[in-house]
Amino acid sequence: MNSWPVTSRASEGGYALVAAVASIALFATVALAVLASTRATIGSAVAEVGQAQAAAAADAGVAMALKGLLADDLGGRWSIDGRVRTVDFAAARLAIRIEDERGKVPLNLIEPAQIDLLLEQAGLSGARLAVGRDSLLDWVDGDDDAHPDGAESLYYAARGIAPRNGPLESIDELARIRGFDPALVERLRGHVSVDWSSGSFDSRFAHPIAIGVMTEGGIDSPQAIQRARERAGQRAAIDFTTGDSIVGKPLCITVDATLPDGAHASRRAVVELTGAAARPYVIRSYE
Repeated sequence: MNSWPVTSRASEGGYALVAAVASIALFATVALAVLASTRATIGSAVAEVGQAQAAAAADAGVAMALKGLLADDLGGRWSIDGRVRTVDFAAARLAIRIEDERGKVPLNLIEPAQIDLLLEQAGLSGARLAVGRDSLLDWVDGDDDAHPDGAESLYYAARGIAPRNGPLESIDELARIRGFDPALVERLRGHVSVDWSSGSFDSRFAHPIAIGVMTEGGIDSPQAIQRARERAGQRAAIDFTTGDSIVGKPLCITVDATLPDGAHASRRAVVELTGAAARPYVIRSYE
C-alpha cells in the first residue's frame, strides 16, 4: 500500500530528468545555431572589411598612377605602354597598367570588315561571327532596319531590352547584344574602347590585336609582333615620356588590388592630362 506513492514519485522524477535532458539538448542546439550564426556574421564582417581594404588600395593605385604620369622628372614618369607595374601598398599587392585608349579598337567607329577581324581574333567564325558583326552594327546605328544576320527592337523586345541605336557607353554593354556573351566580352575587353574622345588610332601605343584590326599589316605584321614583345617585357618599349605626347590622350588606368587573405578589388579609370597646373587632369570615367 505504501509502495505506490514511492513508485509514482520515482516515475515523476524520471520524467523530470528526461525533460531536463531534453531542455538541455534543445538549449544546446539553439546555442550551437546562435554560435554558428555569430561566426557566419563575424566571417561576413571580416570579408567585408577585407573587401573595403582592397577597394581602398585599388583607389590608391589609381592615385599612384596619376602621380607617376604627372612626374616632373621625365625619367621617372610612368609609361603608357600597357605593361603591368607591381607595387606594394600597405598589405596589398597592386598590379597597375596604363594604356592609351587610342591604341585600342574603337567600337563606335569601326567598319564591318574591321569587326570581322576583331571577332576572328576573339575566336568567332562562320554564322556566329556574322551574327555578332551585324548585331553590333544594328545596336549602334540610328535606324530600326536589321542587317541580314543582325537584330533590332523586335528581337530584343521579348528579352526586355531596347537597342541603343547609338554609340556604346561601356564595354559591358556588349553583353546585351545578340551574339555576344560575358565570356566573349572578357576576351575583347583588353583591346577595345568606347572612350576615344577625339583623335585617331595611334599604333605607337596600341595593343597588338588592335594593330592587327586597325592597320593593313594585320595581326602578324612586324609592328604587332614588336608591340606584343614589348608588352610581355621581352624587349624595351619605346619612350612614351618625352615632350607633351601624353597630354590630351584618353588614358586608361587599370588597378587590381589583392590582399594576403585573398580579398580583391579592381578599378578602371579613364583620365586625360590637361597640361595645366591648376587642373592637371580630368577623369572621364571611374569604375
